[in-house]
Amino acid sequence: MNNQYLTQIVAACMPILCLLITAGGAYLVALMKRETANIEKQIDNETATKYINMANEAVQSAVIYTTQTFVETLKKQDGFTKEKQIEAFNKSKDKALEILGETAVEALNEIYGDLDAWLTAKIEQVCWETKKPVNEIKGVDTKA
Repeated sequence: MNNQYLTQIVAACMPILCLLITAGGAYLVALMKRETANIEKQIDNETATKYINMANEAVQSAVIYTTQTFVETLKKQDGFTKEKQIEAFNKSKDKALEILGETAVEALNEIYGDLDAWLTAKIEQVCWETKKPVNEIKGVDTKA
């Protein structure tokens, strides 16, 4: 008779046990999905940061390169006209894109949405920064 009671208890608990296993499995699946999403987000952030740093360095290098190879020569000859300024800007932009390469350009287009607009603003910023003394860029009062 003990076996009969044990069988009835097991039979009565079986649906509850199945429910607990199903709920536990669903919880584990949800937990794994959440952790996977967190890892993917972290990887995306690291990748974005890598490409943003590459872009900043590429623009700085391109502006310095254009200044040394094109702008300085024109300035010495008093030939740095508005048209030559536009040409220098385009040379910097082309050089930055060349340095970055196709893969980085594609990634940066996804990050910024409009890489061309970002490049324009960034080149202008780097040009401005290279013209100003370091103390003036950082906001240090040199008159004190």
